[in-house]
Amino acid sequence: MISFLTLAVKAQLNVHDLNNEAVAGNVTDIRIMDFLDEEGRRIEAPAVSGRMLKHWHFDAMNNLIMRGTYSSIPLCDGCKAKEPIRPGELKDNKLVQVAKPESEAIKSCVVCDIHGFLIAQSAQDKTKGVSSRRTSRIMFSWLMPVLGTETTYKQVVHTRVSQQQEMAEGEGAAQMIFNKSYASGIYAFVSALDIERIGLKDLSLGEDNPYAVPEDKRKERIKVAIEALQLMLSGQLGASLSHALPHQNPIEILVTYSEKGPLPFPVSPMYTDFLNKTIGLMPKDSVFLYWGNSSHEKIKKMNSINEIFAELMNKVEK
Repeated sequence: MISFLTLAVKAQLNVHDLNNEAVAGNVTDIRIMDFLDEEGRRIEAPAVSGRMLKHWHFDAMNNLIMRGTYSSIPLCDGCKAKEPIRPGELKDNKLVQVAKPESEAIKSCVVCDIHGFLIAQSAQDKTKGVSSRRTSRIMFSWLMPVLGTETTYKQVVHTRVSQQQEMAEGEGAAQMIFNKSYASGIYAFVSALDIERIGLKDLSLGEDNPYAVPEDKRKERIKVAIEALQLMLSGQLGASLSHALPHQNPIEILVTYSEKGPLPFPVSPMYTDFLNKTIGLMPKDSVFLYWGNSSHEKIKKMNSINEIFAELMNKVEK
C-alpha cells in the first residue's frame, strides 16, 4: 500500500479565470502576486492560491461521489452541498456546523476525513465551548508561473441582458455591464497526499486500532482522493467553468510515492531542473512515475497521464 504521495505539475493554461479572489463591485480581477526569480529579482504576475486548488479537489471528490462512481462513500450535509461547513448537518432547512467526536466525524464524511475541519463554537447557557481541529491529509502549493516564461492577462467587458421590463423600469430590456480579467501562461504547482493518515484518528494514542474506518473503506477513500487529482489535471478547475474553461495543455507530471512513510515535498516545476533536484531530494526507496519530455534513470516514464493514475490505483488495491 502507498503510504505517501506527492505530485508536481507543469501545464499551459490559456484564457483562464482560475479565481475570483479580487472582486470590487462589478469588476472581477485576477489576483497578482509578487515573487522572486532564481536570481532573486522581483516579478509580478497572476497566481492562484492553494486554497483555490484545494477547493477544486474537494469539488472533484464531491462530483465523483454524488454522481455514482463512489456512491457508497459518505458525505456530511455540508459537503454534499459543497459548502465549507464541516462537519455540517441540515437542521430546519439550514446548514449548521455540528460538534462531533473525531471518530464519528471521520466515519460520516470522507471530506471531513481528508480535507480536515475546524470546530470553534462559543459556550451556550453557561456550558463549555467546543474546540476541535482535524488537519488536512492533502496539501497544495500556490499555482505559480514557471520562471522564464511570459504571462499575460487582460480585462474584458461582459454584459447581461434581461427582457424583464421591471428591471429597466419600463424599458424593453435591462443591461448590466461587468468586467472580468482572464490570464494565460505556463504554470506549476505541487501537492502531497498523506495516504497513511486517511481514516486515522489523531487522538488514537495507545489504541489497538487507530483507524476509524475498516481497510476496505479506507481504500475507497484513497481512490477517490487520487482520482480527484486526475480530474483537476484534465482542466476541471476554475471559477467560471460555464464560460471560461481553461485551455489546458499538460507539459510535465511527476508523481513520487513511498510505501514506508512521509516524503519531502517535491521541488516546484516553476524552477529549472526541478526533476533532477526532486529525485536528489527523495529517499532511495521512492518510486517516480513521470510523463513529459525529460528523462532520468530513476524515473518510470509513462506513455500517458492516465497510465500514471492507473498504476497508483493498482498499488492501492494491493
